[in-house]
Amino acid sequence: MNNRSLCLLLLIAFLLGCFFQYSRLDGFLHLGGVDNALSIDGSLRPAPPEEELPREKFLIIYDPEDVPSMYARHNMEKILTEKRKAFESVPLTASFVIDQSNRGVILATGRLGAVKMLPAVLDYGSAGGSILLLQKIEQEEVFPISADVLRTFGVEQLGATTDVLGIHLLTNFLVGGKDFSFGEGSVYTTHANVLSLAPTVTSHIQSLDGTPILWEQPIGAGRIYAYNGVERDDKTNVGILTAMIAHCGEDTIYPVVGVKIFFIDDFPAPIPEGYFYKIHDELGVDTETFYRKIWWPFMQQLAKDEDICYTGVIIETYGDQVKGPFRPLGGRAARDGLIIYGRELLNMGGELGLHGYNHQSLAPDGYGQGELDYVPWESQADMEESLRELRIYIKSVYPNYVFRSYVPPSDILSPEGKQAVENVFPEVKVFASLFDGPADKKAYYQEFERRPNGVYEIPRISSGHAASGLMYWQEIGVLNYNGTFAHFVHPDEIFYEESKDSSWRDMEIGLKNFMHDVNRRFPWLTTTTISESLPYYSDYFDMDYRVRRTDEGMELYTWNCRGELRFLLRTAHEIERTEDCTAEIVDEGVYLIRTSAPEARIYWKEVD
Repeated sequence: MNNRSLCLLLLIAFLLGCFFQYSRLDGFLHLGGVDNALSIDGSLRPAPPEEELPREKFLIIYDPEDVPSMYARHNMEKILTEKRKAFESVPLTASFVIDQSNRGVILATGRLGAVKMLPAVLDYGSAGGSILLLQKIEQEEVFPISADVLRTFGVEQLGATTDVLGIHLLTNFLVGGKDFSFGEGSVYTTHANVLSLAPTVTSHIQSLDGTPILWEQPIGAGRIYAYNGVERDDKTNVGILTAMIAHCGEDTIYPVVGVKIFFIDDFPAPIPEGYFYKIHDELGVDTETFYRKIWWPFMQQLAKDEDICYTGVIIETYGDQVKGPFRPLGGRAARDGLIIYGRELLNMGGELGLHGYNHQSLAPDGYGQGELDYVPWESQADMEESLRELRIYIKSVYPNYVFRSYVPPSDILSPEGKQAVENVFPEVKVFASLFDGPADKKAYYQEFERRPNGVYEIPRISSGHAASGLMYWQEIGVLNYNGTFAHFVHPDEIFYEESKDSSWRDMEIGLKNFMHDVNRRFPWLTTTTISESLPYYSDYFDMDYRVRRTDEGMELYTWNCRGELRFLLRTAHEIERTEDCTAEIVDEGVYLIRTSAPEARIYWKEVD
């Protein structure tokens, strides 16, 4: 071998050494690094002269001495405010004049005999107005309700009060809800009157045993919509309340967000080693093979089939350490998983968010940790130290990536924990926990809102590879309320005690069927990751609008927004054409209106 060949071999050996050393140090991860810039800035569309048009107005009549009535009033006022509707609230003992131009009169009490101005309310309805009854009818000795008034509300016989099980949607009173039912095996009940309805009634919602829950009754030229229940102490009725507003008058329209969000909690995260008996008995593989060869390929295919963009939230370790110093796991397995699964998720159009250094919820004692075998944190300083280790860990792999979302482990988060996240990760723009649930669970329950510091609260609605009927009902409700679908799963759900009677096949089919049915009922949703949804929420929170109705159609004026707005329109008309907006049929008599223009017009098709 001559000197020239020897030098060439030495050069090749040197270059290969550099290559493998660079690879060992993850240098290639930093080449063409992922950059997920997102802007929700920009000028807002100014208000047109039409902002002087009056808002649609509602009158709310409530009982100041009844807690459920006050709660119903509060919930309705909140929804009307979010939908940019005006309202006036008056006690049932007050005297007032009803403006016939009101979009609706809302009775937030079932004590009809005690409503001083009930004759005026019924006259308003007979003249073409819409009357909403939010509480079951209360027959009292002191303020009895006459048989004529009961018949006016569509009731022929009023019986005792009882708890009835479940929900059955007979019509599309709630958009996308027709023929949905649930309740068997659940504890979901409605405190309702046993009653019989007049043949003039259209029943929209029943319990599983056929008890009327919500019905529609004509009154002269107007309509009464009556709910046979009491205001719930959960949020499952937000969809019903919104749908009742949407049935007031003709050609009703209200804004929605219109997004579909799907989280994978604890992903990427360290994969448990060894065998789990259920997986091994059913599939004959160890846990790592289940994740890599079965669960993750299924999730990837599901994303393609059902149009999903995942937001995965990262866990560094499953240890229970809550006192520093905090260190990464030994070995490369967990980090390799973060690299491999994280890159694959990002290449699918997904997003990476934060879940925590470990799965110990960021909360001191008193948040139900004992029930979960969790360890309370002693101080906010300890929480922040653990999050700084998480930051080092993820930034070593994704140095240019902006982690904008945080999901609290087990949906538990204290004020100290929240502040710790914001101190260590000031770039976090959205906290995502739960919309509803039992109060005794100490969970971090949220409303949809943007806080004054610009951070968003975007709760998740449902969860699991086999979502329950109650969770699906909650999704239908929120989709009618503000047009949000938000679901989450865990990769290790098959390990859970509550999954002991479910096989992987059951869970696989359950999630596939659930997402397929959601897409069938709500095909108008835009698929986003959590960060990609923020511009839509930003416009939803900021926007304002007015409507002018004509014999030929509708004029829609919008402002205080940057991008496309979405509205649900209920109308008996068929739309012939639009200007500066689009109209998509999403259900019988329901259109999704999209507009990015300050003025848009909708024209009805002429009826022969």
